[in-house]
Amino acid sequence: MTTDGQPFGWDTTTVADAYRDRDMRLAEQLVFPAVLRRLAGRAGPGRLALDIGCGTGAVAARLVNAGEWGVQGLDPSADMLGIARADRPHPRVSYRLFDGRSLDWLADGSVDAAVCCLVYCTDPDDGRLAALTAEIRRVLRPGAPYLLADLNPAATGVAFSTLRHGEPGAVYRDGDTVPTLLRLRDGTMMTSATYYRSLDRYRRFLAEAGFPSPTVELPTLPSGSPDASTVPAELRTAPYMILATHA
Repeated sequence: MTTDGQPFGWDTTTVADAYRDRDMRLAEQLVFPAVLRRLAGRAGPGRLALDIGCGTGAVAARLVNAGEWGVQGLDPSADMLGIARADRPHPRVSYRLFDGRSLDWLADGSVDAAVCCLVYCTDPDDGRLAALTAEIRRVLRPGAPYLLADLNPAATGVAFSTLRHGEPGAVYRDGDTVPTLLRLRDGTMMTSATYYRSLDRYRRFLAEAGFPSPTVELPTLPSGSPDASTVPAELRTAPYMILATHA
């Protein structure tokens, strides 16, 4: 589908249906392997991982297939969760609707890992994200990892193979709405909205919740061409960033 004019909000049936058909090649090549690599060796019977803002369940499915995790996939969109349950069911994955802020059904220090992929950029409310970050810190066991993967704020306006967040040449400030193009598997594009936040703002979310300063990974694809003018942008610039910290 192609949309003209106003971008769709994330919590709509239209976006959930389109998101089901998004072209995930870059996330599959750059985000998911980095997340799973950082969780390697931590899975085991009885260990719980959270996929926060799980959407249609792509990360939850990879987590549960990478080790003996029990996984809770959480999302504020009932439509996204409906697709996750239909497309990616698994006996060790439970999908749950939540308000994007509270994890009040989980006890302090009861979670062994938490992953949050491409979520902060979709929420305009700093207060809700601050509350969510604090809740993630509360429920993690001491030393348990928190992996926050999101759009790279230094890459706004760059046209990657499957997405572009922001207009070329535009300058965005924390909280600004950023029009975002996502490629679907049939080659058409959908327009939605993300919200710009600087790397310093992400660091503050984590620090204010009590997390140590994160390491920052900016993955790019390995270059196979000597001519930088003809290769995809993701060989030169990281579309995503992965912040890794722990309770």
